Amino acid sequence: MAQPLPTETTMKVLANDAVDHGSDHADEKSSAAADPESQRGAGSVVAKDAPVVQEDRGVSRIDALYLVFGKGWGIYSLWISIGLIAYVYSLSRLTTAYYAQFATSSFGEHTIIGTIGVINSILAGLADLWSRPHALAISIGLYAIGYAMCAGAHNVQTVVAGQVFYTIGNTGITFLNSLLLADITSLQWRGFVDGAVNVPYVLNAFVSGFIVADINGYSANGWRWGYGMFCIILPVAMSPALIVLFVGDYRAQKLNLASISRSEVDAETEQRTTWQNVRYYWTRMNGLGLLLMGFAFAMLLTPITLSTTAKGGYKNPSLIAMLVVGGILFIAWGIWDGYFAPYPFMPKRILNRTFIACVVADFFYYFSSYLVDGYYSSWVYVIVDWSDKNYQYFNNTVTVATCGLAIFFGLGMRYTHSYKMWQIATLALRIIGMGLQYYSTKNASDAVLVISQVIIGVGAAGSIIASYIGVQGSVPHQDMAIATAVLNLWASLGSSISLAIASSVWNREVPGHLEKYLGDQKNATELAEIFGSIYVARLAEPRDLVKKAYMEAVGSLWLAGLITSFGSLIAAFFVKDYYLGQNHNDVEKDKIIKFRDEKEIKEEVREA
Repeated sequence: MAQPLPTETTMKVLANDAVDHGSDHADEKSSAAADPESQRGAGSVVAKDAPVVQEDRGVSRIDALYLVFGKGWGIYSLWISIGLIAYVYSLSRLTTAYYAQFATSSFGEHTIIGTIGVINSILAGLADLWSRPHALAISIGLYAIGYAMCAGAHNVQTVVAGQVFYTIGNTGITFLNSLLLADITSLQWRGFVDGAVNVPYVLNAFVSGFIVADINGYSANGWRWGYGMFCIILPVAMSPALIVLFVGDYRAQKLNLASISRSEVDAETEQRTTWQNVRYYWTRMNGLGLLLMGFAFAMLLTPITLSTTAKGGYKNPSLIAMLVVGGILFIAWGIWDGYFAPYPFMPKRILNRTFIACVVADFFYYFSSYLVDGYYSSWVYVIVDWSDKNYQYFNNTVTVATCGLAIFFGLGMRYTHSYKMWQIATLALRIIGMGLQYYSTKNASDAVLVISQVIIGVGAAGSIIASYIGVQGSVPHQDMAIATAVLNLWASLGSSISLAIASSVWNREVPGHLEKYLGDQKNATELAEIFGSIYVARLAEPRDLVKKAYMEAVGSLWLAGLITSFGSLIAAFFVKDYYLGQNHNDVEKDKIIKFRDEKEIKEEVREA
């Protein structure tokens, strides 16, 4: 996800770092009483006596951007362009999310999908050190390059390489979009806005079914059109947002908002040589730590995925070497980040009780999810006899439930001024859905399959939003990108670890059960063909034995997902239920989010 970066070394760190904020709601309620409707807009006002924190360039410029927009066309254009991004991006995600399994099956390498899921990246550094629009533009470019590579792939290696670029770009777009929304919303409206921008997923869940059917997206080559169309559509749709952001950034710099839009870093940048700039950004983005972390987890997780397909399994010398090197790199990363890195991934100042609890909750949430989700759509495709359109609708069940109800959970948080009770309730509901999902390995009726996904989706609707609000509210604005990035990082690690485990179990259990039930009817080559392609598996006979093999093979994975899902619920009890008011976060209590008219803007520019 996005790279966590700390503030300037010269900044004044807030005492106690929000460890014990929000205990007295009475004080907060008096602040929230002032004009609740004014909290929906963009921009922030910080009281004169607020703690002084030197902001990174990207944070300073985003503050200035919303200052110069005021109530005019700029801020409305920004919101409209964000809505356009939300719509097109949701359509892209709902159609392309399931193509990887068909792309790899086309080359007879369906089992490599788990390796694809292990890869992720981090972009918060550019967002903070440079600017939000620059980081977003880079993400869009990488996204388009990745899809173009997938669309034109002639082998599975190119598909995997395209997925690497796409994953980095997709991560950046998702992270930066959520960061922009958090920049311009108060705590009490943040859940509602996060839910609102996801509403297009509900509409597009049905539209995507027609698109997939019309291009025959689940055929041997139809998925190429599915990837290729969004190489053009997505960049075009995101252009208005980039234009608005760059124009606002230019206006802020033209007004010379010295204390708002430019930090001391800008003056230093103008005096540095190219080589000094390279060294500066390498240090600030913790380049060595990034390399150590990336290679460590790649070396540790990839052997788990490949152990069942590599000759000799874990006894293979290459896998042994990767595990040893990965372990050494992981230890080196921990030592470097904890004791030597000038700008560590997880600076101690952001480690408060709420932050840690939300990180743990999200880690177990995604860990338990991807034990099942890594191969869930493939598994369903084999055991059911639905049309491609109905299969697509089913794949989007969780998305529709999550995005359709998230806005209502956001309203609930707005009017109760609380997020903890919603987080606990929805995580408990999700466990029920996970239980039904495990039951589907015994009875895979349409009702059980659909109801389990609906309940899981409802549970996700409130719990995911609550985690973001908890983390972002527990730190000052300057550290919001870091905190959000670390939350995403551990969520990504949770999903990556479980994907690696799921791949190992899938690659071992499915062939074993196929041999158990079809070994006396099929030879080794035929069994390998069934396992290597979900197309072949779905058409293979005898159908009832193929279904039985697949249903029994995943029982242990589904059960493990159910058990580990309790980790999220337990962690949620430890978050601090601070008051969701019109302030931007629970640390800078006087940093209020509101619209400003022209008079207020001129006054603040003059003060700057």
